[in-house]
Amino acid sequence: MLGFTGPAFAQTDTENPILIVDMQRIKNETAAGRDIQSRTVEIRAKIQKAIADREAAIRLEEEKLAKERATLTGEEFRSRVQAFEKQVFENRAFAEVETRRLQQLLQEASALLRDQVTRVLAVIMRERNAQVLLDPTQIVLSVDQLNITDEAIERLDKVLPAVELSLELPE
Repeated sequence: MLGFTGPAFAQTDTENPILIVDMQRIKNETAAGRDIQSRTVEIRAKIQKAIADREAAIRLEEEKLAKERATLTGEEFRSRVQAFEKQVFENRAFAEVETRRLQQLLQEASALLRDQVTRVLAVIMRERNAQVLLDPTQIVLSVDQLNITDEAIERLDKVLPAVELSLELPE
């Protein structure tokens, strides 16, 4: 879409039928967006550490099993191997479950952010009697007064300064 400039759009802030908002900036620069990103990194690291700890315990068990193989009967060895394999499968399942839980948590947090962004943008559009809200990637050229991203970020930071994002891992 071509951006519009000139006298038709050199109106006051309350008369612009078209406004521009950079949704990527809102996601990255709002307090809530930054909060979601940083907490996601923390939770992902926590999950990865839990998986690594379990893998380390499995490696130790594997080494112990290899050392004791000569002293175990065939039946004892098969039983221990089955128990070992069960640990491996349980760790894989743990990783999958926790990753899905994190994804669900992120979807919920993103939905909350999206809901609040929509509310803030709707208020700004009403205040300015705007009819259309576009992303800057859809614009070739425009006047700066049409871009409401900074204002939207400021308002969103007031209504949603943080997003609670936590995930307790099972032992």
